[in-house]
Amino acid sequence: MSEIIDVIINVDTDNLMKTYPNPSTDPSTPTAIGHNFAYMIAPTAYVKSGQATGDLSISADVGDTIRWRMNSMSGNTSYSADLMNLMRFSGTQVTSVVEGKLTEPQTPIPEGGLGSILLPPTYLCVPQYDFYLSADVVTSGTENYNVSFAVLYYHSGSINTLGYFVWDPTISAS
Repeated sequence: MSEIIDVIINVDTDNLMKTYPNPSTDPSTPTAIGHNFAYMIAPTAYVKSGQATGDLSISADVGDTIRWRMNSMSGNTSYSADLMNLMRFSGTQVTSVVEGKLTEPQTPIPEGGLGSILLPPTYLCVPQYDFYLSADVVTSGTENYNVSFAVLYYHSGSINTLGYFVWDPTISAS
């Protein structure tokens, strides 16, 4: 039976920008970074190794769908980490062409106004945008791929792109 494997990528944008103060501003030539700035999390059943590191290796079956989402450690409230693309650079082409998806599911949020919320909160559902990259696992093998992303900063009504980055985790499929 086909499964959906959700991979959450949390990026330490604060330390990333301190370490790489002058990153590439060209999305076609992103700055290569070490694996210590991103933390990838997937359901334990699909993790071969590297849970909560930048070296996550997942195992999937042909027919599964993998969805990647990204945010910054601040939940994209100061610096924002935003997925740009996933591209194979070596190994077997295990996945289909990666597609960007934008949906608007109903999401629970604490009820009340902005500011302090009484605990325990009560919740209501509101529409919220959900952006992710998605690919189907189409054959067996091991695929090494690059994750490219942008770090954005929102201030005074405008979005500034601070830089483009890339690093390389792995997918194994059987």
